[in-house]
Amino acid sequence: MWKQSSGFFSFLAALKVALAAIVLGISGMTGSGGGVQAATEPSVIERAVSLTPRRPLLAHIRFCLVYEGQCDIRSDRRDPSMSVQDHRNEAMRVNFRVNRAIRPKPDEGFDSWDINVTEGDCEDYALQKRADLIALGWPTDHLRIAIVRTAQKEPHAVLLVRIGGVDYVLDNLTPDVLRWDRTGHHYLMLQDRDDPRAWHDIAPHGAGTS
Repeated sequence: MWKQSSGFFSFLAALKVALAAIVLGISGMTGSGGGVQAATEPSVIERAVSLTPRRPLLAHIRFCLVYEGQCDIRSDRRDPSMSVQDHRNEAMRVNFRVNRAIRPKPDEGFDSWDINVTEGDCEDYALQKRADLIALGWPTDHLRIAIVRTAQKEPHAVLLVRIGGVDYVLDNLTPDVLRWDRTGHHYLMLQDRDDPRAWHDIAPHGAGTS
């Protein structure tokens, strides 16, 4: 077997560190908890769209009535020593766990939004992730359900999570936690940041009204 020198191992170690730094830079996160974003990039959805108040969705009104406390405002109860990367890792674990725990099954008849289920559709995945993160101490103003249209033109629901001042998406279609504007989704409706019972229609900045 070919024997490598200690100098070669040192080179490999340095190369791994450099590659890790590049990967973190691409993802827009830093290990110390600071976000790194180019000034022109819309790291939060409000910078790129216009929000217009709309009537709450009937399925969400029912959800708020059936699942007590899920539509209440919750403050941040997370450990203050946690870094942005810790928050990102926690969101990734919840996304992965819920995606595996729920079997996909479309609603039959009326649209029912539920949590604590073993099978369900996209809204149930998103709501379960939101409920799990709230239980872990996340504030409700960092967790918002969004109604989107996928790149395949299909209606879909995801959870927007704010991590280090950046909006990311937890999606049952992928284990990856991507920034909101890198999913390929077209955003249609969004839960209000301050009032979990309120909703907004979404339109690109400058879009005319019909």
